[in-house]
Amino acid sequence: MTTLWIDATAGVAGDMLLGALIDAGAPVEGIQAALDAVAPGAIQLRREEVVRGAMRATHARVIQVGEQTVERTWSAIRSLLTRAALAEVTRRRALAAFERLAVAEAHVHGMSVADVHFHEVGGLDAIGDVVGVCEALRLLGVDEVEASWVALGNGRIKAAHGLMPVPAPAVLELTRGWQVRSLPG
Repeated sequence: MTTLWIDATAGVAGDMLLGALIDAGAPVEGIQAALDAVAPGAIQLRREEVVRGAMRATHARVIQVGEQTVERTWSAIRSLLTRAALAEVTRRRALAAFERLAVAEAHVHGMSVADVHFHEVGGLDAIGDVVGVCEALRLLGVDEVEASWVALGNGRIKAAHGLMPVPAPAVLELTRGWQVRSLPG
C-alpha cells in the first residue's frame, strides 16, 4: 500500500496540492486527459516553476476556458463526474470529495443536500482542481492519504453569500474532529 503524507501545517489548497503531486511525478498529460474527460477543451492545466520564499516549487493552474463561473448543484456535479470517462478510482474519490462538501454546506445552511448550490466551487476550475488531484493520486499509485494538523486562516473573505469569516462555516464543518490550528495572517 502506498500512503501519501501531506504536511498541511502551512495550509493547503487544490492548486498547491496538485502542483506538489506533479512535482512528485504525476504526468501533466495524464491529468489533462482526465480534465478533458470531464469537460472536453474547457479546462486547461498549466504547470509553472515558481520560487516561494527560498524554495522552488511547481504551481499548478487549472483554468476554465470560456465559461464564467457557474453555480452547480451537487446533483449536476455528480452527473458531470458520473458521465465522464474517468478511471473508477478517480471518479470515486472526486465524487466523495464533492459529496462531503455538499453535506457540510447543507448542514451549515440548514437545507437538504439536494438543494445545495456550489458557488465558488461549482466552476470548472474548482472541479478541475478536485479531479486533477484525484487523477494525480491514481497516476502516482497512492492508495491512502494522511496529513498533519491543518492550518486554518483568519479574517474575512467576500463570497457569494457576502462577507464571510475565515475559516468559513463549511470549512469548520469539514474539519470537525480534525487537528487544526489558526495561524496569524
